[in-house]
Amino acid sequence: MTQFSELQAARAHARAHRLRERAVCQITRPAGHGAALLVFDHVPAQDAGVQVVAGGVEPGETPAQAALREAAEETGQAGFTLRGYLGSAEWISEAHAKREMRHFHHLLAPPDLPDTWEHAADGHVFRFRWAPLPAPRLDWNLDLFLPSPALTDTGPPDPGLTPPPIPGVPHDKETRA
Repeated sequence: MTQFSELQAARAHARAHRLRERAVCQITRPAGHGAALLVFDHVPAQDAGVQVVAGGVEPGETPAQAALREAAEETGQAGFTLRGYLGSAEWISEAHAKREMRHFHHLLAPPDLPDTWEHAADGHVFRFRWAPLPAPRLDWNLDLFLPSPALTDTGPPDPGLTPPPIPGVPHDKETRA
């Protein structure tokens, strides 16, 4: 598995090798809740394993924008804050017919998310819960580039890492259902 610490190099590699680009969201709780990562299981339980929010990067969209969009769409929640880029990894699985470049981003959850909830998206029902960092026991190599528990604070994100608002994706807790 080829890993990258620079987003531009990872995206160039993805284009050159015709890999599908995906955004992987490593969503953590704010300080005071304990260092935890948002994970989900499929309902009813299938062989999908323990996963984190992830999805395809759409044409004209950056991986950071895709991460924020996917976080809102798959969780049914709003108010996530982009903390930064963690790294990228090529993931090829002939058994699952997958050829992907996964771009991992750290997002901070809004402080009022529940401990567990279910949400239907993309034809699936996801049961969300919080798993302890630094060992959340993820499947499918989704545990690459986990954020450090020390980085799960509520300090301001790097302003250069915050993408512009995405049309149709709520960004404040007042719009949360």
